[in-house]
Amino acid sequence: MKKINFILLTLLFFSSYLFADQYPNTSIGIIDINKVLTESKAAIDATKQIEKIQKKSEEESKSEDDLIIKERERLIEQQSVMAPEAFEVKVADFEKKVQTYQVERQEKLRKLDQMVQMARAKILDEVKPIINEYAKEVGITVILEKNAVVMSADEMDMTEQVIKILNKNLPKIKVELED
Repeated sequence: MKKINFILLTLLFFSSYLFADQYPNTSIGIIDINKVLTESKAAIDATKQIEKIQKKSEEESKSEDDLIIKERERLIEQQSVMAPEAFEVKVADFEKKVQTYQVERQEKLRKLDQMVQMARAKILDEVKPIINEYAKEVGITVILEKNAVVMSADEMDMTEQVIKILNKNLPKIKVELED
């Protein structure tokens, strides 16, 4: 029985060496996509453009809010001098206007969110070939996202190199709000 176990163990041990040369040497690289999407020149430029567009949108919304508040105050003032039926018609019109404004505001917020996602997608579309090319250049066969790794050697992190290449290839991107 001991002989059979020894023979099986020996066969198993040597068979693993026989097939080991069929697999490529594995070299692992780590990339921090969030860092690329926040610290690259294109990302910083896109963030500035997005903040400017969002600020303008907020200012427009604030002025719309002020107009609606003023109209509501006028409507309340008119209630005492208006016939009840006429006042009801004005209230219904005002409520319709408010509802339309709220739908438009939600649509604008959706477009702002979509604009941010499109900017991120533009950067990621440029990053993917950079990562592939850099990995081939230095012999990396497996690339892992940094937030999925518990611990790694600093030498495995290729984020800074990818950011340098991205900064050279894509220093700025155009961010626009869809109409």
